[in-house]
Amino acid sequence: MPCLLLHDKFEEISEWAEYISVILESNLIDVCCIYNMRGRVLAQSPEGMDEDNCLQNGEAAHMIEALADPQNPRYTSLNLFGHHYNVVINDGKHGILLKSGIRYATICRTSKVLIVGLHKVNSDKDDGSSVIMNLGDFLITKGM
Repeated sequence: MPCLLLHDKFEEISEWAEYISVILESNLIDVCCIYNMRGRVLAQSPEGMDEDNCLQNGEAAHMIEALADPQNPRYTSLNLFGHHYNVVINDGKHGILLKSGIRYATICRTSKVLIVGLHKVNSDKDDGSSVIMNLGDFLITKGM
């Protein structure tokens, strides 16, 4: 599902869990979780409920710190769900792309939430990171 169409679907949503459903419908994201800025789960895909796909202590804080200070050598890698990922891209504002083997993770921060998606890169123009960042952009425009 092209990301442009996701924006229209997002407009109709009133609950956090519905965002997860739309994200999973893209078939580009394997696991998606939305957290408040303290790391509390607001919504998650069924796979996100597995112990292997839950934020560990301090991981949310490290994501926020890494976005605030992308040049800090401490943040060339991050732990996510207890697994080690290398930082591929950190825009220093809203997004981080991480990689571990063939798995990728995208983190998007808005003023109120962290959106985390696990995925594989599927193509150059429609990959999982664009789906996660599209949701983040939408929420930012809505003041969330």
